Amino acid sequence: MNISRLLCLLFAAASLAGCKSEYQQYVDEELASGVSQDSLIFGMRMGQTKKDFFTICWELNKQKLISQGTGNTTARYITDRDTAGNKTLWSKDMLFYGIFDENDIMQGMQMTYSYMAWAPWNRDKQSDSLLLRLRDEYIQGYPGNPFIEIAIKDSEYTALVKIDGNRQILMYPKNDKDVVVKIEDLHYKLNDEWKKE
Repeated sequence: MNISRLLCLLFAAASLAGCKSEYQQYVDEELASGVSQDSLIFGMRMGQTKKDFFTICWELNKQKLISQGTGNTTARYITDRDTAGNKTLWSKDMLFYGIFDENDIMQGMQMTYSYMAWAPWNRDKQSDSLLLRLRDEYIQGYPGNPFIEIAIKDSEYTALVKIDGNRQILMYPKNDKDVVVKIEDLHYKLNDEWKKE
């Protein structure tokens, strides 16, 4: 009797686990690992304050590494310049801003990339090509697990996601030109989503 009951419970647990999406299993496994990652970009880290973010951006701006983004709501960085600092055919415009919680603590970073040489007729400068290039760059810059594909609700595009411990890197085409990349602390992201439900 006890053995059959135990087998039923194990079967039920296995069935529930089988219902979880590949993404949800990925999240659960990585969070259960206990690994903590906090690195973002430009030496910024999750857990820093909004004041820290602005101080770092101010210093980067003084060094002429970044400038103000569109509408002064983001910072702007141009990637892949040549050794003299000039733009190349593969230079990318990156607009970025921190993701902050209600206490102004940075829980991640949101970036939007596009090729500087983008045009509707430049096939190799479209967002689907840019997505694959960014995937390779982020694998090098943030080693660990690979990216997996996930569907985006109500979108024709597919997203790529990579999770290492608590840090998730999600990237997806926003349109034919832009690719959005979000680096987030899953503890905050999942807690924030729970609060909105």
